Amino acid sequence: MVSPELILSAVIDGLTYSSMIYLAAIGLVIIFGLMDVFNLAQGAFFGLGAYLFVTFYYMTNNFLLSLLLTFLIGIVLGLLTERAIIRPVYGNPLAQLLLTMGLMTLLYTFMQLIWPTGLVFPETQNFWLSGYIQLADVRIRIYKFVLIAIGFVLFGTMSTLLSKTMIGIKLRAGTENRELATVFGVDISMLFTSAFTFGVALALLGGALVAPLTHATIEIPVHFSLLAFAIPVVGGMKSYSGAFYASLLIGFVDRLVAYFIPQLGFAIDLIVMIVVLVVKPEGLFKR
Repeated sequence: MVSPELILSAVIDGLTYSSMIYLAAIGLVIIFGLMDVFNLAQGAFFGLGAYLFVTFYYMTNNFLLSLLLTFLIGIVLGLLTERAIIRPVYGNPLAQLLLTMGLMTLLYTFMQLIWPTGLVFPETQNFWLSGYIQLADVRIRIYKFVLIAIGFVLFGTMSTLLSKTMIGIKLRAGTENRELATVFGVDISMLFTSAFTFGVALALLGGALVAPLTHATIEIPVHFSLLAFAIPVVGGMKSYSGAFYASLLIGFVDRLVAYFIPQLGFAIDLIVMIVVLVVKPEGLFKR
């Protein structure tokens, strides 16, 4: 018989893992949804964010400042990548895949050279970062609740931004019909640059946010790269809300399987993606 404590642990871990996946995938969904650019380097940017954040935290001992510095570097990297690598190959999917694959390899190599043994996020006296609470005989780290809240807040913010603001209207117009949006005065070039830059910055920020739980290791970009690409497949390639629901689905399935059928491990995420591709290739939550 499954104990209530085990169920509670599985639910909390499922929500936490879902938030992690969403943070890794949302930037990719924005970039592909608006620009039709399948950025293979997105997971590498996510891992780089974890490394930079932990490095900054050791230097400053300040969580928010380290997050800000990581996000700002993400903006710079996103802008440079779009201008130097992506912009010359708009409309050429094969060139985009090859170039972003090369960038992914370059980032992996850079991380292994600079941080060959990885970085461990230190234990702190901060209650929100390193504290625990007791729920029904289960000891749960407070930061898991912080990460869950961040995931839901980000989803709410993105939903509001895309549906209630002029920026969101322009983004959706550019996604649906670029030529018509241009006729109505939307600067598609600036829109693309902003979207790609924001998507990369979100990836670095996501990596920074998960680092207190996962630490910074070379497994993070590899693991979350696969998950980040599974989310748009399951949720719908251009569905912003679908990315959130798909993250919840895969997050809960992954954690429940890890608790009750650990032999399947990471394979269950790929199985879910394959089943969706076979049954509903356009995604479960296609808008």
